[in-house]
Amino acid sequence: MEMRMTEISEEERRIWAYLLNNRTADAIEVGLNCDVPIEMAQRCIDRIGTPREVFEREERQREVKPTRVQTLETAIKLTGGDRNKSYGPPFDNLSDCAALWNAYINTKWGCIEVTADGSYRVNLKAEDVAWLMTLVKMTRSFQDGYHPDNYTDAAAYSAIAGECREIQMEEDKK
Repeated sequence: MEMRMTEISEEERRIWAYLLNNRTADAIEVGLNCDVPIEMAQRCIDRIGTPREVFEREERQREVKPTRVQTLETAIKLTGGDRNKSYGPPFDNLSDCAALWNAYINTKWGCIEVTADGSYRVNLKAEDVAWLMTLVKMTRSFQDGYHPDNYTDAAAYSAIAGECREIQMEEDKK
């Protein structure tokens, strides 16, 4: 049902005028400043939602971030939260992965580094695994369709590679 301005009471006009100038006011504040019962102020607010909710929602809608920013923010949330709890620190996890990849590559292909006895071996580090995982995400993006998680994960692995490099440099100093 549509309400016209002529159909509202003087008290309601005062409430709406106050809310327009005090967008985050609650019913208590409105009631006290407009000399109306708090219940009446709350009923007016309830017709449109609380002013705070309405204006915060509008503000969020205005703040549409570019895809690159959304992707990086998502990567930050993912790599700094539950994944650490589930899989441990990236350096430790990727070091384990490097050991497994080294074993696999050395057993199957073994062709990167010459050892003292003249054989070849691979010596991947955690940083290498992070970069290789970036490549995995890149190749997944070659497929049809758009899967934002590939870009998010690639950004995260890139940042993790830098973190692993820092840790490795500290460990090399010891």
